[in-house]
Amino acid sequence: MTTLAQVCWSLPQLPGALTALASRMDWPAASSSITTPPANHAQTADFGAWLDWAARRLGIDADETETAIAELEPVLRQAGPALVRYLDGGESRFVVLLAGGRPGKLNALGPDLRKHRLDVSQLRDALCTEQERALTPEVDALLHHAGIAAARVARTRKALLNERLAARTVAGIWLFRLPPETDFMRQMRDHGLFRRTLATLAVFAALYLLEIAGWWLIGRGALQGRLDPGWLSAWGLVLAALIVLRLLGGWLGGTLAIRGVMLLKRRLLAGALQMPSETIRSQGVGQLLGRMMESAALEFLAVNGAITVPIACLELLLAAVVLHSGAGGWLHVALLAVCCVVAIRLGRRLLRCLRNWTGTRLELAHDLIEQMVGHRTRLAQHAPESRHDREDQLLARYLPVSREFDAAVAAINGLLPRGWLLLGIAGFVPAIIGGGADALQLAIGLGGVLLGYRAIAEISANLPGFAQAVVAWRQIAPIFNAAGPTEVPSTFHTPARHQDSAKPSAVILEARELMFHYRPQGAAVLNGCGLKLAHGDRVLLKGSSGSGKSTLAALLCGLRQPDSGLLLLHGLDKAAWGVQAWRRTVAAAPQFHENYIFSAPFAFNLLMGRRWPPTWEDLQEAEQVCLGLGLGDLLERMPAGLMQMVGETGWRLSHGERSRVFLARTLLQEAHVIILDESFGALDPETLGQCLTYVMQRAPALVVIAHP
Repeated sequence: MTTLAQVCWSLPQLPGALTALASRMDWPAASSSITTPPANHAQTADFGAWLDWAARRLGIDADETETAIAELEPVLRQAGPALVRYLDGGESRFVVLLAGGRPGKLNALGPDLRKHRLDVSQLRDALCTEQERALTPEVDALLHHAGIAAARVARTRKALLNERLAARTVAGIWLFRLPPETDFMRQMRDHGLFRRTLATLAVFAALYLLEIAGWWLIGRGALQGRLDPGWLSAWGLVLAALIVLRLLGGWLGGTLAIRGVMLLKRRLLAGALQMPSETIRSQGVGQLLGRMMESAALEFLAVNGAITVPIACLELLLAAVVLHSGAGGWLHVALLAVCCVVAIRLGRRLLRCLRNWTGTRLELAHDLIEQMVGHRTRLAQHAPESRHDREDQLLARYLPVSREFDAAVAAINGLLPRGWLLLGIAGFVPAIIGGGADALQLAIGLGGVLLGYRAIAEISANLPGFAQAVVAWRQIAPIFNAAGPTEVPSTFHTPARHQDSAKPSAVILEARELMFHYRPQGAAVLNGCGLKLAHGDRVLLKGSSGSGKSTLAALLCGLRQPDSGLLLLHGLDKAAWGVQAWRRTVAAAPQFHENYIFSAPFAFNLLMGRRWPPTWEDLQEAEQVCLGLGLGDLLERMPAGLMQMVGETGWRLSHGERSRVFLARTLLQEAHVIILDESFGALDPETLGQCLTYVMQRAPALVVIAHP
């Protein structure tokens, strides 16, 4: 039996383990080189940062998960591909898990680059060793006091330890997944969507062929005036197989839809997070919300129509084959083709009406969001008699396009299926009048008409959903396409720490000849701008409104990219650091109107730039920073302290309290450079002095932007 020692990897071997796993999984950047993590990182939070960098070098994401011990074994069985860290004599050891495995067994990639079967209980015990060791003396004392028989001590000890440890959690498990920015077809292939689609279509094709066989069996006996028991038995078996195939097809279609929707949502979320800030500002909250709401149309299509319509088209082809064999022959096939042409024309009309209706509806949604956000301003500034003029104009435009869209839907749902029934019945007239068709051919033709009716009814019912998905795609395509690969530095940089930049007079951030335009044809907002920040520097940046202060801050912290010039952090440019590492090292507090308090625990709003969930040390430091910024009274008033829910649906913070939360959020990021953009404007002189003194004590290098 394979032991844990045979498949474990040491810290120096880890780059080779990840490279071997990448090659086996055929990940996008499997040939990328990875450096060995520093030895002192094996059991620290910095190891997670190194692993995240290494995974991105390989073109994947590494998501750390924390699991309750009671659920550990099921999680391990479903984890692969994954990396698991455990301690062996105080040293970190790693197990590389592959996908698959039999019940109770895991597939592990060993240092010999072969796949091994590993008992899941071995890995579970290794992960829980430290926590079990702490409880073992107490449990042994209890067993001794209870007088448990020696033969039952081991089993009883294990049961008690499992009970005591059930609610505790185990960390050190990283799941490897393709990032949502990866080519979408590649993601669909890796999640098995293509295979499931083919399997689903094959199941339904077999289902319809069995249905036709069942009709042939029972129809032949009925039309010949005798029902042989053997034929009846065969028909019963066909019916039983139909039930099984329909259940199997429904299950395959459902799982296919769920996986497709999951991939789509991940891609849209990644795209929304990567959209340029200027694009977001130009569209507004209402328009962006409307675009995201349109994604529900694609989800509806995936769940209800993505499989139904292709299967209905397959059923339509089978109907054409059956009709050709029936009494109507080619006439029935031609009539079915005419019905399909009419369906295409009605579908094009529906698509045009739906585009108009969707555009007007999204405009209504955008206007509603704007009115809700600016409700207080409207009450104070807008004349009562004209407050609803805009809504009336939009509704006047919405009603006609809505009626036109409803008429198009009614035509498809009502005309197509019933129209085909009339055409199908009419197709029997020549054969009946001419007397050239027997009863069997008439029965086959009738079966083809009914099969075509069912297919056309399915298509008619789902065609509006398809049209809505097409229109929705045009709305969300910019968000979907915004998700692109991010820069990954060729070398790993340890996350920012204050002490790393504590050398006196050491240059931290340097800018030379920066130039930036908001529009290529517009005037330069910054031209030839330069700046040099060393440890201990305190810079006050003053200027009139529109002079480019906030733009410079955005360039320095990596939110914008300069058109030309050189920007260095500790002597390296952004490509060498990577966007995420740069933003962790240069932290900026945006202007008050661009900053936000989330409806979440107070601690989350403080530590969101650091990590979440936090460690005990993080919470202690957050409380210390709050005291330093004069928020101690606020913590005492809130019943839950740092865990108090704040924001729009929680405890409301005053203007000055919000400003200090924004300051604390930036300081807790542990950055080397702190940039504060008009962060003291809402504070009274006494509080401002206290906050400024505390910020200057904590910030390695500080830039404060203010009006003259």
